[in-house]
Amino acid sequence: MMKTLEESNHCPLCQQENCCAVSSTKDCWCMNEAVPRQLIDKVVTGNKDKHCICQACIEKFKLGKEI
Repeated sequence: MMKTLEESNHCPLCQQENCCAVSSTKDCWCMNEAVPRQLIDKVVTGNKDKHCICQACIEKFKLGKEI
């Protein structure tokens, strides 16, 4: 059964695992990644600042691909 976004570490755009480790003891890729504002604006208001957008969605956006 798929967990809800609130219960898991999934991208709020594609629902795939976002591989965020910010809550662990190690550094995470998301702390060094510049996420375009236009991409953040695609996230539903209730999920903003709660879930990391995954690297795959960020790369797709930078390449001009539909997310």
